[in-house]
Amino acid sequence: MTVHNSDINHSLEPFSGSCLCGSIKFEIHRKYLNAIHCYCGMCRKAHGTAFSTHALATPSQVQWTEGKSLLTGYESSPGAYREFCPVCGTHILVHGQSGDDSLAFPAGTINGNPALTILGHMYTDDLVSWYVINDNLPQHHQWPPGFGSNDD
Repeated sequence: MTVHNSDINHSLEPFSGSCLCGSIKFEIHRKYLNAIHCYCGMCRKAHGTAFSTHALATPSQVQWTEGKSLLTGYESSPGAYREFCPVCGTHILVHGQSGDDSLAFPAGTINGNPALTILGHMYTDDLVSWYVINDNLPQHHQWPPGFGSNDD
């Protein structure tokens, strides 16, 4: 992966995010954010879109600043969980599907306009007919092997 200087969080300020109502807030402590577009049927249902974009972090890179205890979990497939705000319904977190301890945050929950490095597309076999991928990023039939968040 090539990281461009514009993609690096030089200030070392954390990336902050929250649910729609602000009951749950978090910070991701990384120099940059890697993300991937997911086309699986579960993401389509959870987000109501053709695909979801998830930014990745490890548990040690995440600080819950408000409302972590409010997260409501749902085991969407064996060992894989989606967590939501019970007040506003915002999808906050996905974990367990990657085979490591990676946490996936829907990119839309991150405040502002963070620089994301989109690394590719996953679950492309589930791509809906009314959306076309128009880039040359790698396409994977499932979770890409070795794709995680162990970078800074």
